[in-house]
Amino acid sequence: MKYYLRISVIAALLLVSLGTILAQEDVTVKLWMHTHDPRIALDEELIAEFMEENPNITVEYYVVPDGEDFDTSLSTALASGSGPDLYNAWTGTIGQYRASGINAPVDFEAAGFDSIDDVYAVYDSGENLLAGARFEDVLYGLPTELSIYACYANNDMFEAAGLDPETDFPETWEEMIDVAEKLTIREDGVPVQRGYDFNWSNPIFMYLTMEPMIAQLGVQLINEVDYTANINNDAVAQTMQYWSDWVNVYNLGGPQYTASRDAFWAQELAIECTEGNWAIPILEENGINWSVHPVPRWEDAVNNNGFAVYAYFFQVNQYSDPAVQQAAWKLARFMTDHPQEYFDRAGLFQPRMEFTETDEFKNDAVMPLFFEEMSVSFPHPRIAGFNEVADALGNARDRIVLAGEDVDTVLEQAQDEVNRILERALREAELGS
Repeated sequence: MKYYLRISVIAALLLVSLGTILAQEDVTVKLWMHTHDPRIALDEELIAEFMEENPNITVEYYVVPDGEDFDTSLSTALASGSGPDLYNAWTGTIGQYRASGINAPVDFEAAGFDSIDDVYAVYDSGENLLAGARFEDVLYGLPTELSIYACYANNDMFEAAGLDPETDFPETWEEMIDVAEKLTIREDGVPVQRGYDFNWSNPIFMYLTMEPMIAQLGVQLINEVDYTANINNDAVAQTMQYWSDWVNVYNLGGPQYTASRDAFWAQELAIECTEGNWAIPILEENGINWSVHPVPRWEDAVNNNGFAVYAYFFQVNQYSDPAVQQAAWKLARFMTDHPQEYFDRAGLFQPRMEFTETDEFKNDAVMPLFFEEMSVSFPHPRIAGFNEVADALGNARDRIVLAGEDVDTVLEQAQDEVNRILERALREAELGS
């Protein structure tokens, strides 16, 4: 009996030793990032530190050049099987990757967590702010940067119109019409200074600005679970009609004018609501006396959300070797353990508790407001066919606003079109997985 016991103990020790050897086998993690010049030097410093602490892990760091489209390059590489093991992708693509089965769930043990609740606990408002990488209660990423828009006001333009930006900034979309009119200057009936205007420059703003206005009224535009559209309803009609009236009834702006960001930076627009904290250096460079404010809500809003939360998350390739996946999650955790450095040196916000609880964060000129907006708002829809659906929504908007077509007719047709896009996109993603 003692002989067999001794053999069992020896066998167990050998297994433990073998497990240790396997856990420490040399692995290489290919990491892809998009270009953001202030971040790159910090990335390189942290990666060097990580490899020194983990001599068995080599990190191959690749930044997709500015001249290339990061989303296209990454999607092509992942689909071909030549892509990275760890990649920093935004919430506009995460739905496509999830439908294709490319994203691996977070390996909590490898990342140094006990569970999803343990992850939430290290982030301020973690369950809400990590929702952009969660599907059906499974987490697929760790955030490298979270963003949301707020409204910037040109204080000098407000004062010239006899308004105080602190007390007169509109809290509702209904009030925005009156305030924008007071801030608008026209020549021969044409606005040469606009009070406010929507960002008409890209269909993506249908997700980032119009869809949240609809969400304020209690309607989810796209159901991410069953891949169906909910477009032909009163909430969407109310929002579309508002955008149309903005152009055709109140003559306050439209897509024919300089894009809202460019106009605001040129001091031709008094209020701009598609900028984050990253805009401040641009405003300062252009000599704008600015203040920042929450996005308006509808008077009859049922949800108190601002515009959409969008984010970049570290995500891991499901098809990488298991040992490489573990090393990738370990690297992701290491790099996201430095929120203060990423904010100070690269302007990127990671809502880790150890950062949001500092006096520096609490006393920042804009971040508490942006963080509050994030905390009550929602991610934009995360779906396969993301860009196609955005184009369809933008086309529906233009048919109503520019062509003057009947709202109900357009919305009925748009719902059918988007449902066809969603069905096809999901089918193609699943076939390609």
